Amino acid sequence: MTIKQYCHAALWAAFFLSAPVSAEILRAEGVASLEVGRVAARQLAIDDAVRQMAMTYAGSVSAVSQSSNGDLSEAMLAGPRTLPGTPRVQKETEREGLLFVTVTVDTAEAERQAASAATAAAAGSEAVAAHACARPTAPVGRFLTRRLVSTYFEVKQPQDAGDLGSIATWLPSELTRKLNVQRDVRALDAGQLSLFPGGKVQEAWQAADTVREIGRREDVQFVLAGRILDTAVTRKEPRVGAFGNSVREEQGMYYVGPMGDWLGLAAKKVPIERRFRMEYWLYDALTGGVLATAVLDRSVRGDVQALSMRSFDMGRFEQNDYGHAVLGLLDELAGKLATTMHCLPFSARVVRVDGDRVYLGAGSLDGLASGDRLIVYKLQPQTEIRRNDGVVLGVPETTAGDVELLQVQPRFAVAMVRNSRGKINAGDWVRFPAQH
Repeated sequence: MTIKQYCHAALWAAFFLSAPVSAEILRAEGVASLEVGRVAARQLAIDDAVRQMAMTYAGSVSAVSQSSNGDLSEAMLAGPRTLPGTPRVQKETEREGLLFVTVTVDTAEAERQAASAATAAAAGSEAVAAHACARPTAPVGRFLTRRLVSTYFEVKQPQDAGDLGSIATWLPSELTRKLNVQRDVRALDAGQLSLFPGGKVQEAWQAADTVREIGRREDVQFVLAGRILDTAVTRKEPRVGAFGNSVREEQGMYYVGPMGDWLGLAAKKVPIERRFRMEYWLYDALTGGVLATAVLDRSVRGDVQALSMRSFDMGRFEQNDYGHAVLGLLDELAGKLATTMHCLPFSARVVRVDGDRVYLGAGSLDGLASGDRLIVYKLQPQTEIRRNDGVVLGVPETTAGDVELLQVQPRFAVAMVRNSRGKINAGDWVRFPAQH
């Protein structure tokens, strides 16, 4: 039986099985060609088994197409590509140049992981929260640094934010600072750089090409962008002053009737409630796809007086109730972004190839060590995948082989190609195989 026939049978078996929704232990056998080497083939076979189980557990089929070389296309499959719980390898065998891997997934484990994550969040434990990731890829006991660039945040209503200085640039700068305090995150500040022409946000997915270019130029795995939607005062109350009270020096409504000048009476409506609302997008710099997005909204009561800052003053800003709340929200966002990035596979770029030697743009500062084996992936940007509404979902990739790290410097590493299918080039990416 050829590999095409194996895949054909496995996929159709997944299509016709109904999906129980109760927790159970699922089992499937994945297959991959050993042409790319055992390390890469093992990862491909595990992924194949997980896809089969995902379709069986909660999937359906709308159509199946066949390419010119006879391979099945999964572009029309409807269903998740991953499962709740961690895949466990039970058996591995080799036959006729193929690797067969039997994998099980305990779907009840997702409930335990969710409970663990909730406990970690309540306790503020980053270590426990990291273990809640569905498929850890870092070697046991290793922490791998994620690199990110933070870019310009458009201000949707600039007339409401005139007292906040250049918030479009200082906000990403502050986020960069807070991200660099997080464990194993290296963030770069590019607050003057917008993903959109003229700094005017369009649809988030329309920045895919720019994101990929920034990722290539800055050698980062993630790009952060967003916009500030609302900083308006939502409630005011009157304040009265007399006899030269300082309220006279501010904008407001003043009493000018009989004896007004002598009494110095002044009534002023002052803001007592103000809103801060922002939206962010975390992009995958490899594919340009949006990995995470959310709208954060907070209303603040108390001292929310206009700060009238032409240039941003952090010390002055955090003394105000409004500023204190905004900075607290950015702290929460930085922690959320760090957790999201650490639950995604670590990637490093191939920056140079010299025969069988490959040079990576990451080193010991990023968590790499001599002897590490990594899988090489090639992106296919010419076949960018989009939804019917045009949203960029990502760029397909193919497995090219695997490399072993021979020498690790602080900012780069030298690796030897152990197995390859075709030529490995600068611009390809490497990742650790998932831990099973």
